[in-house]
Amino acid sequence: MQLLCLILPALFATPATASAPDQLQLERVMLLYRHGVRTPLPGEIQLQEASGRPWPAWSEPPSELTPHGAAGARLMGRHDRQRLTAAGLFPAQGCPAPGQVWFWANTDQRTIASAQALAEGFAPGCRVDIGHRPEGSDDPLFHPIEAGVVDWDTQQAVRAIQQSTGGADALTAPHRDALSAMASILGCDAQHGMQACRPEHWHGGLSVSPDGHHLVLTGPIADTSGTAEAILMAYAEGRPMRDVGWGRTSAAQLEQLSQLHALLFGIYARPDYMAERVAAVMSGRIIQLLQDPQAPRLSVLVGSDNNIVALASVLGLHFKLPGYAEDDPPIGGALAIELWRDRSSGQRYVHIFYQAQSLAQLRALQQAPPVQLDLQVAACAAGHKKTLCPLDRVVAALKRADAHAVQR
Repeated sequence: MQLLCLILPALFATPATASAPDQLQLERVMLLYRHGVRTPLPGEIQLQEASGRPWPAWSEPPSELTPHGAAGARLMGRHDRQRLTAAGLFPAQGCPAPGQVWFWANTDQRTIASAQALAEGFAPGCRVDIGHRPEGSDDPLFHPIEAGVVDWDTQQAVRAIQQSTGGADALTAPHRDALSAMASILGCDAQHGMQACRPEHWHGGLSVSPDGHHLVLTGPIADTSGTAEAILMAYAEGRPMRDVGWGRTSAAQLEQLSQLHALLFGIYARPDYMAERVAAVMSGRIIQLLQDPQAPRLSVLVGSDNNIVALASVLGLHFKLPGYAEDDPPIGGALAIELWRDRSSGQRYVHIFYQAQSLAQLRALQQAPPVQLDLQVAACAAGHKKTLCPLDRVVAALKRADAHAVQR
């Protein structure tokens, strides 16, 4: 294991050009992508500009991948092909052989279209089927709670989240500077009475809906998370700065808005009770892909940010990419899981990293390779840094989530 740790910096520092040492062979890769740049979701924007200035309109319908977002996804697909070609998993040109790649998307237009764009970048001119369930339905792979395929108790969920986080106010307390940044972007001053403008109203709570089936979040996290995301999407789309928070934003403020967006996952995706259920079916599928010798060389799943955060939480991972706050999944980025085999011993290891265009790269649609951040699985991080983790330890972590799936 010490030898493996020593060679990894050279192996993964420049993935587009580095070749694997003789004793290591890349066997399979799984990529869990977040969809690309999209238009605002219905109801996503919870706050208005203090003086009543309208939000800039978008040309495309709500919730859809934009042409800019599709172009960014194609760049990521092209990078994946180059990286996996360098690793010896695919030829540099031509169409993948049948069964070598598998693309599966959640049921939203933005995820299906993102998967199509990724496939176009990875294998231009080739027919790559994009699997998905009927549009608008709840795919258990991405929405196991809504699909009713995991053990779930709303009251227990609220208690577990409160115990894990200390509650919504405890989550927001360290980030009042980010709330102040939002207030500034909204044009707040002493004359405005909106709750988002007044620190004394920055309080929220978490409860169970009257029907007993849903979580109800109130306060600044609920109000600012989607609003912040709409501003980030406008920046990533490459819109004029006058259309990005009414021209009141800066790079530092955008990262603060990213923090507000990420706070939502502190309720819905990162606490153990939520993570193990949101990622339950996904974990089972990844176990299958890791252990099945007939699995595709490349499996691409395209979902949403909460899918990535939940899986990262199950594996004990944290990440921060340029332009984004800690644990906020970059737009159009992917959590990558690679399976490597030691030729001499037959032992298999997992390498996990995050790859994404920085916010500035995505805005400009730069041709440069995306940022790659190596991640440490919690089960392998004790004592010293390791970028490879024995397969059995990763599977054991995933099984803790998979155990909550009550049907497939």
